[in-house]
Amino acid sequence: MKKNILTTLLAAVLYFLCVGIGVFLGHLVDQTGNMFYAPAFSALVGGSVYMLLLAKVPRFGAITTLGLFMALFFLASKHGAGAFLPGLACGLAADAIARLGNYKDRIKNTLSFLVFAFSTSGPIFLMWIRPKAYVATLLARGKSQEYIDRIMVAPELDKILLFVSSILLGALFGAVVGQFLSQKTADKL
Repeated sequence: MKKNILTTLLAAVLYFLCVGIGVFLGHLVDQTGNMFYAPAFSALVGGSVYMLLLAKVPRFGAITTLGLFMALFFLASKHGAGAFLPGLACGLAADAIARLGNYKDRIKNTLSFLVFAFSTSGPIFLMWIRPKAYVATLLARGKSQEYIDRIMVAPELDKILLFVSSILLGALFGAVVGQFLSQKTADKL
């Protein structure tokens, strides 16, 4: 039990680092600073950590904990409760999907990660759902109006579809690579 907790916490830290790498890669693609591509790149890079966690701790709660860790990060970084909710909801839903396959079914694990990948999308969804509140939060955090104007993304259908499809694509590739690495790791044990 203690080993499972430590493994889950280590995975949470590693996934958080993957989110940092995702933010960096997203910034290379889009230098406006709005984090639009960060969830997609986070999923691409984090798929390996996620799949290794499923292989090492095939129990309900590990993925939920990972989602809770992401949710708490958004809450602590003053993104608000709205950014907190996707982390928690996606973590729970992803855990339930993986559990349907006893954490061993490749398709269910992939679907699980496709859902989990949206755990880092809270800030963008908040920007679209409650733009005035989002702007007020940024102003309260000391951001300039020029910065806010630069990072805001209008909730237009093409942008929403791009956002969702980029996350799904990043998560799919991340899951496939993660399953491959997870299998290679299991073969060596």
